[in-house]
Amino acid sequence: MGCGKKIVLFGAGQYGIKALERFGRDAVECFVDNSASKQGTFLEGKPVRGIGDIMPQIAGYHIVIATSYSPSVEKQLRGLGVTDYEIFEGEVLHGYYETEELVVNPYEGAGEALSEEEWSGSEKMQYARKAVNDAVEKIRGRQGLFEHIEVETVNRCNGNCSFCPVNRKDDPREKAVMEQWLFEDIVDQLAEAGYRGRFTTFSNNEPLLDGRIIDFNRYAREKLPDARMHLFTNGTLLTIDKFIALADILDELVIDNYHQGLELIKPCREIEEYCRERPELRKKVTIVLRKPEEILTSRGGLAPNRKQLRDYGDDRCILPFKQMVVRPDGKVSLCCNDALGKYTLGDLKEERLLDVWFGPRFRMVRERLYEGRKEWGDCRHCDTFLMG
Repeated sequence: MGCGKKIVLFGAGQYGIKALERFGRDAVECFVDNSASKQGTFLEGKPVRGIGDIMPQIAGYHIVIATSYSPSVEKQLRGLGVTDYEIFEGEVLHGYYETEELVVNPYEGAGEALSEEEWSGSEKMQYARKAVNDAVEKIRGRQGLFEHIEVETVNRCNGNCSFCPVNRKDDPREKAVMEQWLFEDIVDQLAEAGYRGRFTTFSNNEPLLDGRIIDFNRYAREKLPDARMHLFTNGTLLTIDKFIALADILDELVIDNYHQGLELIKPCREIEEYCRERPELRKKVTIVLRKPEEILTSRGGLAPNRKQLRDYGDDRCILPFKQMVVRPDGKVSLCCNDALGKYTLGDLKEERLLDVWFGPRFRMVRERLYEGRKEWGDCRHCDTFLMG
């Protein structure tokens, strides 16, 4: 960093806040964000500006890119001739909720899409599409190991969320439960590979429906000390004893509290009270207020409450470059949106994990999706634009 330069944090979100903590308030001049709705506001007492606002003084600033969209921002800065920047990665993989707030309401500030048109036309959607395309361009040709693996040990959920293709009313899948030897074999192979990415024992399911889930996570923790272990649950089956056990094992526990009126369900009320007396848990536990009746992604046309499907055929997808999803029978899915297991890219009962990831089926899918979502299955109607 140039001597005497003030820091500008590019990204007025949770990563930006984390970077502010790292560099210190006195060293940071302001935030920069591409979202017009954020520009002109304040975050943590610092002004949020557009990149054009600081360009006349850019020589006096050192830019720290603090966003999951870093490839797109980096490309933007290079196009403006800005070379004095770095990418904020943090000491470990970022959490899903970089906050010490115990209960989070995601609808505050960001709002909620009240129609399919509003969801599809949002500013966030348009920026995410561009960011994913830029990220795929950057990663293609230097494929490494996945950064995120979901191991689903039972393919059932007890929720009735209208946006989920495998809620308990609509789930067409034949019930499957992962054999213990298979789970341990997957974890052992990850350990052999020195895996340091994200690991979780859920995908399109409620993980606590598997009574072995705590033991499975304990086994994975012992074998994968450097992985970032997280878990999402709807919390309905949590007891204080189960919560304590999971919180001791995991790096992050996210409890999606589903209630249309955004009220805490009984297990979450008990957990909130428990955590209020133990503030150290706030760094790894987040209760997220969620609505079961909500418009979210189309899941490739599988979401029951999405009827107006758009064509994203020219857009790329980064998930097969970064994510592996394993179903209870050992089959490897296309991605987390392949909730029904329609596309199978490998079988871990018959093949080694790394052979599947670097094998011909994954390579083919990556090449197809580099050319656009129109090149593979139902992907052209999928409006999920995640960074991995």
